[in-house]
Amino acid sequence: MPIYEWLFPFIRPLPTELAHQLGHWTLRLPVSWGGSPPQDPFTWKGVRFRNRVGIAAGFDKNAAVLPGIARMGVGFVEVGTILTEPWGGNPKPRMSRLPGERAVWNRLGFTSDGLEPVAERLRGFRERDRSGLVIACNIAPHPRTVKTAGEDPNFLDRAREELACLARGLHAEADLIVVNLSSPNTRGLRDLLYGPGFRDELIEPLGEEIGALDAAAGRAGRTPLLVKLPPEDADGKPWTPDSIAACAEPLSAPGACDGFVAVNTSIGLARDRSLSPDPQLPGGLSGAPLRPLAVAGVKMLAELRREDQLLIGVGGVDRPEDAVALHRAGADLVEVYTGMIYHGPGFPADCARALAEAG
Repeated sequence: MPIYEWLFPFIRPLPTELAHQLGHWTLRLPVSWGGSPPQDPFTWKGVRFRNRVGIAAGFDKNAAVLPGIARMGVGFVEVGTILTEPWGGNPKPRMSRLPGERAVWNRLGFTSDGLEPVAERLRGFRERDRSGLVIACNIAPHPRTVKTAGEDPNFLDRAREELACLARGLHAEADLIVVNLSSPNTRGLRDLLYGPGFRDELIEPLGEEIGALDAAAGRAGRTPLLVKLPPEDADGKPWTPDSIAACAEPLSAPGACDGFVAVNTSIGLARDRSLSPDPQLPGGLSGAPLRPLAVAGVKMLAELRREDQLLIGVGGVDRPEDAVALHRAGADLVEVYTGMIYHGPGFPADCARALAEAG
């Protein structure tokens, strides 16, 4: 019996956040959880992934267990969401498992150690790592800043400067930078994504900042900039071809972002289950119920994106076959998180093997 299957009955009764911390502790053990790393190389814009499966943002928010993640046999990890300053997140209760649906609800709200300690850990990992693990840094404006939207006339200037500050602090260690405006756990954040002009006000200036950093460092080309999208529109309803086009087409124009991560957790699915004590902050649901929304969103984005844009699929991967389904829908790479909670740390490598076998 795999060790995780033996341990999980003891982990399941624990509070979800405590179980997550225990999982981090377990990853510090010198164990190769995924066995030999599955080899299915994929190269895009000079970034080489040893295989097509990665760990989604939220699992390692603070670059705390990167050596353990490298031993899981994945090709990449999305670290974060990283903020300029520390943030404790939302009040509890803010996370719970739904074992019957193999799902997780959370409204953590960008818990973060802040830029400086995360950047220091990333530098330390880079100095020691020989695995070739690709690192995507997931960034967002600080919740304190987001809360001032609609009240502070300088709000967008502050959000833009925070994103630029994060890019400057993380640029040397990041293979990719992902902007997260799609978390359902920070009140008002998604309004930036759905609002008019967000590409001109936030994404394009960030791309210019990253380009300037690359030029100063003597890098050829720009460190890729991706945008993470939700699984639904501003009303919490699943994307339609028209609604996702209104959001994604401006980002597919030349000079905008270099790709997408799709999708984040679902407000609509969380509301349907009345999981949050705060109806104004319903949080998001991940896991198996998200699979249809993720596959549909990836398929629609695959038809909208530029040919040179990267598409990372995430959401609802509960079996290795689900990773294959996202890839066949159009995802170049696939991320996992909740499925690992229910199936153990060897699950991502199982998904990578399935993708390699599927071709």
